[in-house]
Amino acid sequence: MQVTIEDVEQADDIFTTLMGDKVEPRREFIQSHALEVTDLDV
Repeated sequence: MQVTIEDVEQADDIFTTLMGDKVEPRREFIQSHALEVTDLDV
């Protein structure tokens, strides 16, 4: 996926949520977006 300059702030927020040390925000993000996933590399 290519990130454009308009998406930088949102991409940074999502990256921080998914890769950060806090578990609860990551769990909430995954649960709230789980049904939107179309391509999943497990």
